[in-house]
Amino acid sequence: MAPEQIDVKQARDIMESDGETVYIDVRTEQEFAEGHPRGAINIPIGTPNPLMQRLDPNPDFLDVVRASVPEHTPIVVGCKAGPRAEMAATLLSQSGYPKVRWVLGGFHGMTDGLGNVLAPGWRHLGFPESREAGEGTGYSSLRKKAGKTQEPSVSS
Repeated sequence: MAPEQIDVKQARDIMESDGETVYIDVRTEQEFAEGHPRGAINIPIGTPNPLMQRLDPNPDFLDVVRASVPEHTPIVVGCKAGPRAEMAATLLSQSGYPKVRWVLGGFHGMTDGLGNVLAPGWRHLGFPESREAGEGTGYSSLRKKAGKTQEPSVSS
């Protein structure tokens, strides 16, 4: 089953009304630390590759999700604007998670080439946010919980 696309307002409503749903922010650790939806956990879909100035696929993504989120838990996936969230949500759905939604607009919103807002973001709408990235929410602690002690290598 394909993941469901939702907007930021729907994501906020789900997170406020459903204590079971987990919000996975798939942005980098640095992006997450700069602000994220309150209650989100950080499991990046990509890892920074400074040599190539891009994000490489995070080889530990699914293992860390599996160690952090039980398979039948409803999931909302968000990123900066939407594309990484859609990619991660599709991967989670294909991996057996039955109730996955992804957020169009993400944390900062989606704009066109001229800067026109196509989908507002969590921050733009003034929804509750946090900078907490510690035990149980930050990627480093979730990686340890999954038994991943070595950092992924940077490929060229």
